[in-house]
Amino acid sequence: MPSYAPYKPSPYKQGGLALITVLFIFALVSLLAVSMQKRQVMSMAQASATFNRSQAMLLAVSAEDVAKAFLKLDGTRDNQNNKPLDSAVELWNKPVTMPLSSAEVFMSIRDLQGLFNLNALRMDPSGTNAAAVDKARERFESLLSSLSLPASAIPSTIARETQDWFDINSAASNTYQNLTPPYRASGLDFSHPSELLLLESMDLESYHIIEPYVTALPYGTPLNVNTTHEHILQAWDPTLSLSKAKAVVAVARAGECGPTFRDTNVFASIDDFWQNKIIEDQVDPVKNAKGHTNWGREDFAVKSQYFSVMIMIKTGQDADASQLILESIIKRDMGPDGFIGVVYRDFSRKLEDITTRLKIINCSPT
Repeated sequence: MPSYAPYKPSPYKQGGLALITVLFIFALVSLLAVSMQKRQVMSMAQASATFNRSQAMLLAVSAEDVAKAFLKLDGTRDNQNNKPLDSAVELWNKPVTMPLSSAEVFMSIRDLQGLFNLNALRMDPSGTNAAAVDKARERFESLLSSLSLPASAIPSTIARETQDWFDINSAASNTYQNLTPPYRASGLDFSHPSELLLLESMDLESYHIIEPYVTALPYGTPLNVNTTHEHILQAWDPTLSLSKAKAVVAVARAGECGPTFRDTNVFASIDDFWQNKIIEDQVDPVKNAKGHTNWGREDFAVKSQYFSVMIMIKTGQDADASQLILESIIKRDMGPDGFIGVVYRDFSRKLEDITTRLKIINCSPT
């Protein structure tokens, strides 16, 4: 039998396998390194975002405290000077920008009592305020008619649906319960004007037009004639023309923000407002064409309790810049030692809400 030499592996083949093994390990280590680097970058970005968000939240709450202190100081000064009033020419109505080393703070205050109160359409369970609710619905319809709403938005329908929303016994609930998803009319006060979007006839475009003129305050909260808008005042009575309403509100909005104009451009009391020559045909039953008046002194005020503070916090620079926008509803009791605090916070606001869309009552006529 032939003899064979024993098999001896080639040293070159062993070297090739070792090289492949080394390359494989090197590729694996490289992949792990790249993965670790990506995770590190993501972790650093997450930590930076968390830090910026926390910093923005702290600055927003601090700005909120500044607004409360500002409004409390304003109320204390008014009490000390025996001039309990709020006017559109006061400094709190002027937007403020506060640049900081690592952030920028923008703050703007609105007087909510200068707006139309949607909760005026709520019927008392006893039904004793039925006449007042009907008047409120007519005024709301008149306000809607004065705005440039889309053709699909019918003022009378929106006003009626708003009134029905407060009535749990109305047929409105049947309509909403047939929707997907179903819901029902609440029968409760609005906590925010955005609840108008639950109405069958309300669309987002119409709501954005209406929102700057309306608010959701406790039933019976009076309208501040020093900070209201001509469309809102004109809606109070169909016999009051828009030009006359504009002339009335101009009394409290002439001049720049500041103490120079506060004592002269203002209705110092309801008597002062009632004696204005422009509205005498509306408030005086004798001069009123119908022999009665739709105006009641209890519907108006010259001082406010409810304010909206719009706050924007900008942190970071350029591509890393981020924004936080907060709306805080602040209640300020009328007494010198009364409560002042936040009753509502909204973090869903957009940049256009705080800069251009919502603030319609400024120091100078627009």
